[in-house]
Amino acid sequence: MRTPMPRFRHLPLMLAVAACGCSNTAATNNGGTTNQPAPTGTYSSYTQSYAIPWVGSPDFSNLTSTLKVHARINNGTLGSYTIDTGSVGVIVPASEVPNIPANSPAGSITYSSSGLQLTGVWTTMPVVFPDAINQSGVNIAASATVPVLAVTSGTCTGSGVNSGSCTGAIPHMMGIGFGRGTEVEQSPVYNVALNLTEMTAGTMRRGYLIERTGLTLGLTGTNVSSNYGTQALTSAGTPAAGTHNDWTTPSGSFTIGTGAPYTGVVLMDTGLLDMILEGSGLPSNGSVASGTAMRIDIGAHDYVFTVSDGGKATPTIVDYAIYSHGAFVNTGLRALGHYNLLYDADGGLFGLWYVS
Repeated sequence: MRTPMPRFRHLPLMLAVAACGCSNTAATNNGGTTNQPAPTGTYSSYTQSYAIPWVGSPDFSNLTSTLKVHARINNGTLGSYTIDTGSVGVIVPASEVPNIPANSPAGSITYSSSGLQLTGVWTTMPVVFPDAINQSGVNIAASATVPVLAVTSGTCTGSGVNSGSCTGAIPHMMGIGFGRGTEVEQSPVYNVALNLTEMTAGTMRRGYLIERTGLTLGLTGTNVSSNYGTQALTSAGTPAAGTHNDWTTPSGSFTIGTGAPYTGVVLMDTGLLDMILEGSGLPSNGSVASGTAMRIDIGAHDYVFTVSDGGKATPTIVDYAIYSHGAFVNTGLRALGHYNLLYDADGGLFGLWYVS
């Protein structure tokens, strides 16, 4: 018996166009319905960007591992770094970073889904993407100077829905998320994707695209397609650590089976393959049963699948977690089996483009 594949529809989304200077002309998407496009006019005055290819040309029809790019820290070891929209900060084994100052302050980070706690020191270093291609098609390394956590040890705390997979190994991570918290280390200052040299100079629009061919840093009138349906984000304020505004997690909802929707926020987290749900009255552990229909609404889009249906955008498993964030769903990476993703840090916009 053929199992049903996920279906994605596109619903109209109204933006506060007067506030952001955006166009509100509707566009037709692959789903056959109209969807509010990204405000391409906002980007027409920007021409600088870098396209960074994924390591290993991942198959978006069956994503079995995270998305990675090549980078090196302070001219150290070339590594493959996971692009993680669920966290902020560059994580690297200290052994791969030369010339760490002796007075670097101690630091740590704990990933809530796996319970992996990493400790080391924070040190501000140049991060270089050697595979970057500029807007003219030329291979010119992109760089940003940001605090990185040079890690000396990893510990499994035993907490988190994915704690069973924790080994204590030190990963190579690039957390490029937004709205991840109020701590200084969770602010845009620590986000390598928002602090390229050209961005800090004010000549490149701060934001990124996660698409089939790679990670694009810098938004322009050329690389932002009108197929992106966007939602305006709520300001999270300007952290004391910097001058750039942060934005809250996108609003949305999830529905389990034929039940009522849980309305809250939707985190499209590229750092894991499963999905995580939190809601009042839901279990605090365990998994949603195979064969259960699921619907995730994210702004203008709804993402529908059946648990364990084998679809290319279906998470490996749908887990329950302790109700601590309000109504919350972490979609995991496999939602991008059907979508490209846009984040505009200067304009406070989050967008998705249904591509297949």
